[in-house]
Amino acid sequence: MPIEAWECELVVVKADFAQIFAKGIRPTPEAYDFLDKNEISEQAFQEILSLGGGLLTKELLEEIISRQSKIPMQATISRSPQFNPPAKEFSPRFKIVGQSDITGKSRCEGRLEDFLGHFRDRFERISRILKSRISPYPFAKSSRLKEQAETVRLIAMVTQKRVTKKGNLLLDVEDEEGAAKVVVPQDKSEAFKAASRLLLDDIVAIDGRSADELFIAEAITWAEVQFSRQQKKSEQDVAIAYLSDLHFGSKKFLEKEFAKFISWLNGAEGRQELAGKVKYIVVCGDVVDGIGIYPEQEKELAVKDIYKQYEMFDKALEDVPDYITVFVIPGNHDAVRRAEPQPAIPFDLMKSEVVRLGNPSTVEIEGLRHLLYHGTSLDSLIAALSGLSYSKPEEAMLELLRRRHLSPIYGDNLIVPEEKDYLVIDEEPDVMHMGHVHKNGWMIYRGTVILNSGTFQDRTDFQVRMGHVPSPGIVPVLECRTGKLHHISFMDAKGE
Repeated sequence: MPIEAWECELVVVKADFAQIFAKGIRPTPEAYDFLDKNEISEQAFQEILSLGGGLLTKELLEEIISRQSKIPMQATISRSPQFNPPAKEFSPRFKIVGQSDITGKSRCEGRLEDFLGHFRDRFERISRILKSRISPYPFAKSSRLKEQAETVRLIAMVTQKRVTKKGNLLLDVEDEEGAAKVVVPQDKSEAFKAASRLLLDDIVAIDGRSADELFIAEAITWAEVQFSRQQKKSEQDVAIAYLSDLHFGSKKFLEKEFAKFISWLNGAEGRQELAGKVKYIVVCGDVVDGIGIYPEQEKELAVKDIYKQYEMFDKALEDVPDYITVFVIPGNHDAVRRAEPQPAIPFDLMKSEVVRLGNPSTVEIEGLRHLLYHGTSLDSLIAALSGLSYSKPEEAMLELLRRRHLSPIYGDNLIVPEEKDYLVIDEEPDVMHMGHVHKNGWMIYRGTVILNSGTFQDRTDFQVRMGHVPSPGIVPVLECRTGKLHHISFMDAKGE
């Protein structure tokens, strides 16, 4: 049974200057340049012709385009009359974890004291995790290393890293009491291998001995996830669908494929047994394509009004079954501050009845602790560590989990130095969900389900130039009781 289409189709055309000039209309150079480089709606073009003469300025052109703009959503949603979803019988069970979200809590003024407090908080909390790990060696501060004749464990932040003439690694590190120089010899193979993957600002435990002015490393340990953890499961036989990078408003937004996903939730696209279990949807940022995110973005926008982009999302959610709870965090394309941590998307933009969270956030869903982060730092991490790539985002996500920090390299990703570092991973998550890179990927690591939920945007020109091949239209769905993760493709309606 079809549901009413979200909106009528938006027909776009290239402006016919012959018709414009024949009507006695004279575009200014700015207006001419815009019409020459961009498509506009058929309605907007007809309104231009109806002017009947005179000067067409860029301002008047933008006013006409804005007035005639419609949401380009023509896909029709279907519903199966025989669909009887068991998830409808369960009440939602979720809990937002206390102080994991910056929304309404920002106090940063950009002072030196803010930066100091931010890094002290990061160091203290990751140090606490490292100190909880069993070690045969006593802990020592950098200021007292010279007094130690035995092997000790130093917890410190890496500030510099370089290779010596002999091929060893030399690290400059700091803790609360001072600084030290650490040498990682080549012949300490495991330590050297670990040190080669150290990032600036990493906080690690270094086991070693003092030798004159240097500390000779024997082993390096990250805060990590404990070996003993097993994948957690819940009691209720319900499922969670994971989305990210929808990019409503982009010309590349896959509206027909997204409509298939909504129809699937309504029991009309096959695999009804799994669809009927979906009780939650988690959207991990980039709900819309945004405005002015990158140079000349307007050429790739179907809708150039940020409010109408979010209106598209709101209209789409109207057809999501009302027993499904939707969680939404922002990404770098959304209309909140670009720097992380990001507050929740405000009500004047996104009017849907969803659970709004900041980026990052932690929420327990059916007893499963979810760490939600859009994933902007994956860019800098993939560039910094050899062996990582956009084709396997789960491997880059694992590196963040091992470091217990979502953006370890300060400066490569815009971060507001809040007094509390909201990007520290205090508790080991059951599910770590990200997006940003437009590529599906997943693994289970020491009980944590690591997944990237891909995108509903087709391959962009920028991605073509970069050689990046996304995996659009694939939705991960986790069955909470069994722990099984499905990947449902809506590109061809053939399922997994």
